[in-house]
Amino acid sequence: MGQRVEDRTSVAASMDVVWETITDIAAYPEWAEGVTETSVLEENEDGSPHQAWFRVDAKVSEITYTIEYAYEDYDISWHLVEGETLSQLDGRYSLSEDGDGTWVHYDLEVGIDLPLPAFMKKRAARTILDQGLRGLKVRAEEQA
Repeated sequence: MGQRVEDRTSVAASMDVVWETITDIAAYPEWAEGVTETSVLEENEDGSPHQAWFRVDAKVSEITYTIEYAYEDYDISWHLVEGETLSQLDGRYSLSEDGDGTWVHYDLEVGIDLPLPAFMKKRAARTILDQGLRGLKVRAEEQA
């Protein structure tokens, strides 16, 4: 079982803008810290990503992984298909209206296949979550 972390933030952009930011996989290297390369491997009939591949500079090494997405209303979830150094990467962005903007709730569970103490694995999961949420907020607000 991986390390589970969650948080939420208010984004000064519509739910549609936040949705588009999340599903624009090609733009992740521009705003998601550590992401150096991406590729959509499969799309759904509506053009949304079904499977995507990522290369991430994890400071101590580069890792690659493939995740598969599922969509329900304004919830975007994913799970790990395959990856280096990862045994689990399950997450969800849940979007809801927040007056003139959007509440984004980010839930993430990460399993790291390295002999590290649990507190270091938890810190790594927290860093992924914090960087992702912060980058998403900045990018979506720029796009609004």
